[in-house]
Amino acid sequence: MSTSTTTSGSPQSTDGPRTGPLQAIRAPFVDPDLRTPAVVGLVGAVVTVVAGTLIRPGGAPTLVYPLSGRFVIWGDRTLVVLVSLCGVGALLAAWVSVFKAVRRRYHDHRPVPTATSVGLWLVWALPFALGPALFSRDIFSYAGQGETVAQGFDPSTLGVRVLGPSNEFLALVDPVWRGTPCPYGPFWLWISSTFANLSGHQPLVAVLMFRILAFASVAVSVWCLVRLARHYGGDVATVVVLAVCNPIVMLHAVSGAHNEALMMALILVGMVLAVEGHLVPAVVACALAAAIKIPAFAAVIFLGWAAAGPGATFLRRVWSTAWVSALGGAVVAVVSVVSGLGFGWIGALQSAGGARSLVAPARVAGIAAADLLSWVGIDLYDADVKRVTTLLGLGLAAALSVLILVRTKDRVPFVSLGLALLVVSLLGPALYPWYVLPAFAVMALTLRESRMWLIVVLSVIGCIITFPSGTTALYRVGGLGPWIVPTIVVVGLVYWYRTLRPRGDAADEPADLEPSTAPGPFG
Repeated sequence: MSTSTTTSGSPQSTDGPRTGPLQAIRAPFVDPDLRTPAVVGLVGAVVTVVAGTLIRPGGAPTLVYPLSGRFVIWGDRTLVVLVSLCGVGALLAAWVSVFKAVRRRYHDHRPVPTATSVGLWLVWALPFALGPALFSRDIFSYAGQGETVAQGFDPSTLGVRVLGPSNEFLALVDPVWRGTPCPYGPFWLWISSTFANLSGHQPLVAVLMFRILAFASVAVSVWCLVRLARHYGGDVATVVVLAVCNPIVMLHAVSGAHNEALMMALILVGMVLAVEGHLVPAVVACALAAAIKIPAFAAVIFLGWAAAGPGATFLRRVWSTAWVSALGGAVVAVVSVVSGLGFGWIGALQSAGGARSLVAPARVAGIAAADLLSWVGIDLYDADVKRVTTLLGLGLAAALSVLILVRTKDRVPFVSLGLALLVVSLLGPALYPWYVLPAFAVMALTLRESRMWLIVVLSVIGCIITFPSGTTALYRVGGLGPWIVPTIVVVGLVYWYRTLRPRGDAADEPADLEPSTAPGPFG
């Protein structure tokens, strides 16, 4: 039996003997503390998938049905939606229960074995992996954009509508996005076009490839998180449960197959390479993540800042950040050129917030400001007000990210990167639940109970605002839509602060590694 201990006297994390996948899957059901929530979560996952299958986006393939089949869509029936959301609720309740049990066991010096936590992820993830793509139609946009590149067009300027009205790829894409320039980076578009070619230009086969890629990306993330948790002497089960057993991962990475799954995996791979002393490959991995979605470049900047080492002067950190950022920028530029896509994707970034987003605080603030001004007799174009609040949100996100970077004092320094990614996601021009996946994965390495519960609260909110069909409840309540999420967030944060946030708990205090004991620049 192998045992890893922390460097600061925290409870030991016993992984136990090596186990195979079948034993790992069985482990949660024989653990007396996890048996009941494991069963409840599995039932919730199955109910969510089965009910969601009846209202899924048209043509979404599953792994258990023939790929050539076109399935009947029953429509957005209220009863079916409620049943599916009850499944989501059961999964959420089970996850919170598991998290509490894992933390209790850790503080009682009886940590949950790593195999058990990984097995729980497999148990809950398999129903979503075997079912259709739910909770979003973005996967069809990915396939359409890949076909657009494969046909020699530039989706960054033309959108997928250039494929023509009779194209099978275009028929599956949400009408909202058919004429919108693609805001994704060259690495993702290269992957998308490769899938289009490998699929023989069959949209359902291409969609299946994206789903396999997303599941594989989450599996790689599990491996990386286990290594990082062991490196920092933390509780592996806590990190795995918080980061990847999280229902928001099941709904939007495993099922929805969003490209944030690959982005998350590349960032975590970069972190593993960094702590093992391979800085340049680490920068390349994080730069590739940025070549999927540009906010991931924050990981490159953070690597440069932390690479200067503990106790480094401010000027030394600035120099380290500068050359690492230059390297990361060069990687993105090379990918842009080699892929043949050029740099048109940069100009398309402004389209990322083009569609309505009633979750993004900056966009909601613009809607609210326009309404308030109208009430007092000042009529301005809503678009102008939203543009101003969007710019203010981006400016605030940049300022807060710099502040987080400069004030990095966590024992696990990458947690500050997670906080910065979360700030950028929350204050961007558009916000959807899957945007926070990379941030939560990195933040899961935190030693602070309050940050763990912050992830829990925000994850619960993110899981209850989207229907399995991909539509959002906020668009069905008229003028109240922009006010619902802010209200839920305020109530949730108050509840977190007053009830869940530990008071005077040593686990919530910074536990910095002294420079003399830190094994490397990344702790």
